[in-house]
Amino acid sequence: MCGVIGLILAKDSEKMGQTACNLLRALEYRGYDSTGAVIQTESGEITLKKDVGAPSKVVYDLGIDKLGGQIFCGQVRWATFGAVTRDNAQPHEVKCHTHVYGAHNGNITNCSQLKEWLVSQGHKVVSDNDGEMVVHTVEHFFAEELRFKDENNLDDRYEALKNAVVKAFQKTTGSFAAIIVDPVARRTVAIKAGSSLYIGKGHTPELEDFYLASSDLASVLQLTKVLVPIKEKQFAIFDSSNFALYDIRDGRQLEHSCQRSLLKVEETKLQHPYRYFMEQEIYSQSRNTAKLISLLSGGNGVIRLLRDNVETHAECYVDISEGLQQLALVTEHEEFVRRVGELFESSPVAKLAGLCSQFAGCGASLELESGFASLLEDVRRALDEIGGDRCDPVLLRLIDGIFEFENIRLLEERMREFVDIIVKARKNGDSIYILACGTSFHAAKTAPLFFNEIAGISVTPLLPGEFRAQCTRSLGANDVVIGISQSGETKDLIDVFSFLEEIYPGVRRICILNNTNSTLALEKSHLYVPLFCGPEIAVPATKSFLNQLLVLYGLALEVKSRLEEAGDAKIGDGLPASFHREEMKKIPGLIDLTLKTTQQETEMVAQQLYLKPSMHILATRILGIAREGALKIREIVLNHTEGFEGSEFKHGPNTILGLNSIFGLDSVAELMKHLEEVLNFVLENKKGEPLKPRGVLRMFKAISEYAFQDLQPTYLRVEEREVFDEVFRHFDVFNSLYDNYPLIFITTPRKRDINLTISQINTHKIRGANVYLIAEDNNDLREAVSVAPSMTYPYKHGYITIPRTDSKILPIFSITVVLQMLALKMSLKKMEFMNRLEIADHGVHPDVPKNVSKSITVD
Repeated sequence: MCGVIGLILAKDSEKMGQTACNLLRALEYRGYDSTGAVIQTESGEITLKKDVGAPSKVVYDLGIDKLGGQIFCGQVRWATFGAVTRDNAQPHEVKCHTHVYGAHNGNITNCSQLKEWLVSQGHKVVSDNDGEMVVHTVEHFFAEELRFKDENNLDDRYEALKNAVVKAFQKTTGSFAAIIVDPVARRTVAIKAGSSLYIGKGHTPELEDFYLASSDLASVLQLTKVLVPIKEKQFAIFDSSNFALYDIRDGRQLEHSCQRSLLKVEETKLQHPYRYFMEQEIYSQSRNTAKLISLLSGGNGVIRLLRDNVETHAECYVDISEGLQQLALVTEHEEFVRRVGELFESSPVAKLAGLCSQFAGCGASLELESGFASLLEDVRRALDEIGGDRCDPVLLRLIDGIFEFENIRLLEERMREFVDIIVKARKNGDSIYILACGTSFHAAKTAPLFFNEIAGISVTPLLPGEFRAQCTRSLGANDVVIGISQSGETKDLIDVFSFLEEIYPGVRRICILNNTNSTLALEKSHLYVPLFCGPEIAVPATKSFLNQLLVLYGLALEVKSRLEEAGDAKIGDGLPASFHREEMKKIPGLIDLTLKTTQQETEMVAQQLYLKPSMHILATRILGIAREGALKIREIVLNHTEGFEGSEFKHGPNTILGLNSIFGLDSVAELMKHLEEVLNFVLENKKGEPLKPRGVLRMFKAISEYAFQDLQPTYLRVEEREVFDEVFRHFDVFNSLYDNYPLIFITTPRKRDINLTISQINTHKIRGANVYLIAEDNNDLREAVSVAPSMTYPYKHGYITIPRTDSKILPIFSITVVLQMLALKMSLKKMEFMNRLEIADHGVHPDVPKNVSKSITVD
């Protein structure tokens, strides 16, 4: 997992270096083992800067920000092939047979064979990095093609470069994206062959015209909202003003067109008062879920106003929507302003303006909320530039509502199709599987709770690897496979969907995802359902997970409604769909209240746990939430944490309770205090003459060897041996290392869940557990947690009280938010602790923890 960037301008810019730094830092979540940049000037001067470390530090240490130039190729690395060294850092500049430079993101599985072949062909390979093999392989075939052409002819170089990319792809095995630059012709190649890649076209006053390719959409949006879609197994060749798209399998040229991204740039920036993206994204969940629930429920007052007038205004809605979508394709500023003026003088806009007088009665705000809000802000600025009174905020809000209305209509269509598929599968006895990885898998593990409880539907959650092992030879011809992916680029899921497409074409493939421009959405699924959570920058998923839960809740509810309409009202929990709809509407307020009321208790528990090397989260019925909470702590605190079904913990894992050999930094600190007491005892011994310094040194060597290796100290003198024996009569060196093992329990207020949780708490705490509970307030639970058992070590406990709901489903959302906040607080405390000790490269960080990446696009 890495990130690559390629940027090319019309001419040199002194802002290139700072722009490169900003882009590299935007990709830090994708990789931070090493960072590198090549910047080339119009005159051909090439500067390569790279080193081990995260871009937030390395870019300024290397002075990248001070460079000017025309072309930039950059990379942030999350190491897979090759150690974390400067040689293995990317980009790579190679000059063996000709001259190119470049970088890649992904995994070349025949890396060793490529290296051996390249060396045999006379290439000087200086690293073990598969990215260097990609660059050398393109260089090899580029040089081979140039032998039959005029290398000084730009058209010949273009054709040679295109053919070289096709041949290099045929030579490599794996999944990757790459940026390759021909420094002579000053052209950039962007390759998408199994890993994410986005291309943008733009113009800014500082950079003027440019094309930009990046592994990350948010980094492209920093500079332009105009995207050039590139699909799997395609590559582009471009300079600042010319662009062509090709099929990488045969070099065939493809048609392409530009489109404007629907994402707001503001959603990719850290806002005051937050210090970290994870913190910002946790607190955004109340608003995010409210927006999603509004979409799932048919919309707000603006949508109702538009819906009420759809018979008389349908044509004007369509005309305005099409006009705005055409505007989204305009990249020249003057042309954009002119077209905005024409649109707002048109009869459809005038007709829509007639509804402005009814706006006050719909109870909606003027805030732009649709996916076209970013474009409408550009429209607002253009109208201000034109002047006059055409920039009516109510009119803009109604136009914004048209796009919300369209989103709702499309979402309703997608949900109807989803329900059709699920109800048919239920009727025919077909199996329904839900596949996902990481956090998305924990949403999949929670999905059966919604579908079983609400709709009486059985769904089976599996990891893609489990699915391959358990199901690929036993699938029914009409089974249903639902994938969940935040990015829509999850490699394991893409591989399974590709397999199904080829071997089981009758199996319906559905995906629930956030990135609707992704491979899974556009290429691999019969149907996708969007999450509408916006961009998520921090590596640990928070708001995307909550939206995944909410979409699954909503889909189960729609299935329930359909079955009710068919006369099957008693399915699931027997409660009507209308009850669950009202319950769902409480979620945003519940999240907000949870964040406001649990801070102090969460802080106290975080303080006790952040240095504990290992812990378990035990759930009753909500295993997916326990595993997600455990993943969050593992990811950003780097403390071993596992999520278990509470009743399963006693079947072996409970052996970790009481005495064990898991010692953390807190245990080391206690040991040092204990050794201080031992040292004081040795120095103040009453056995005759004080020990000399060498004697004290021998004494501590003897104590250490005997305590930790059971070695007898035969080298001690008589008086030293007497003191040694006294030490072990008075002190138990090991005892200071031990503490009770921390268990975090989570439960809903369901009576059976509470009783099981109480039983498990009492069972485990007498065997050496410190108990922490996240639950609604309950006297029996509180007593079970707070009463100390008779035990060797001091009993510690905590109770994080979530708001009362008396619901079996809603606490899923409040418990999730508390676990996210607990992990965040623990991470910040441990990061500050490690920084204070000046421990280098400790990797504890809430946004970019070590060894993980936002989107896993390698095998």
